Amino acid sequence: MKIDPTVKKETIYVCVVTLILSMLMESVFLILRQWHLTVLLGNLVGAGTGILNFFLLGLSVQKAVKNEETRAKEILRASHALRYALMVILVLIAILIPSVFNMWATLISLLFATIAVYTRAIFNKDKKTGTASAPAAADNADNGGDGEE
Repeated sequence: MKIDPTVKKETIYVCVVTLILSMLMESVFLILRQWHLTVLLGNLVGAGTGILNFFLLGLSVQKAVKNEETRAKEILRASHALRYALMVILVLIAILIPSVFNMWATLISLLFATIAVYTRAIFNKDKKTGTASAPAAADNADNGGDGEE
């Protein structure tokens, strides 16, 4: 299955925002003198799980769009169950092995992909009102647009 360019683009955006927020969180742990290798490992598991969840959601939506409505609902329902089962399993592993993973770093970094999605929605909201946000203006310029959608 070929990955849709929109899925790639949005997943890269989520990765970048997650990376920035992860560095910020690591810095806070360092400043508070609470940083250990477990913080880094928890961060990697939480952030990686969040990004993977987003990517798999994108793939399932891409697949669902190409099907009829009833089949699309089945695809999305199955995807939802599998993605959340994956998240629960990975988070439980991180919580149950505190000598390897910092629980707080895992749980906090799991939220970074969600934060990225919401920030993207805020920036794209300007498109609907007629004023282009910085990312929207850059995307339009890259596409050779004249500012009109």
